[in-house]
Amino acid sequence: MYDDVLIATDGSDVATDAATVGISLAQAFDATVHALAVAEAKRGTDANRREQREAAVDAIATDAVEAGCTAESVVRTGRPASEILAYADEADADAIVVGTHGRTGLRQALLGSVALEVVRDASQPVLTVGRETVDRDGIQIDDVCLATDGSVGATAATEHALSLAEACDATVHALYAVDVSPEADAIRENFLEHGEQTTTGVEERATERGLETTRTVTEGTAHEVILDYVDAEAVDVLVMGTESKSNLERLVLGSVSQRVVPAASVPVMTVRTPTPEQ
Repeated sequence: MYDDVLIATDGSDVATDAATVGISLAQAFDATVHALAVAEAKRGTDANRREQREAAVDAIATDAVEAGCTAESVVRTGRPASEILAYADEADADAIVVGTHGRTGLRQALLGSVALEVVRDASQPVLTVGRETVDRDGIQIDDVCLATDGSVGATAATEHALSLAEACDATVHALYAVDVSPEADAIRENFLEHGEQTTTGVEERATERGLETTRTVTEGTAHEVILDYVDAEAVDVLVMGTESKSNLERLVLGSVSQRVVPAASVPVMTVRTPTPEQ
């Protein structure tokens, strides 16, 4: 499923952790690693910034080659999120890996972050890696959690979760959160039934691939249910869909994925739902 994996770095510790995960992903799929850093063109920036970025991508490429992957390194100048998205399209990347510093609340809503902007706008799946979510020596993927709502848009996320689990011989955790008021009994029962049908469908697809699966349908606020489950079950990677939204919608309302990504204790793969015109 992944022939080309783009690893974006700014040389920070969290970016180094993300690179570790990205190389592990590339290893699992025998993919080429593209290490990318962006030097922002700002007045008064350090003259050594580009050299620092070159050192960062060269280090990732070296680690990737030592891990048995083909690798190349690139440094571009511009706005980080825009350059990452542009390069991903130009290189026909199948996945983007990026670190996130875990901003939450009003600061995140108003300013966002490079990682969240990439998650919102990338046509490729994006694997975000937060602070202290992985061991520097690498990541062993034994349990993959798929958070699904059973929508048409979740289909792509399901395929990515199953492919990742298959490549790593991991157990699939199919998770469905019923996020409705307990007072709305009729609607609540419909959602519970839909959750059972949805997770059963995932289990059937996983079984066809010879994968072990667990199913969980539970009630609560979606992002809280997902974050609690990931911690309680010690999963290694979370996979979920993310819808395309207008600028106003994503600023004011956000989405489940935008709440989960900065707060998750494990790497999160988000798979974007294309809009009709895409």
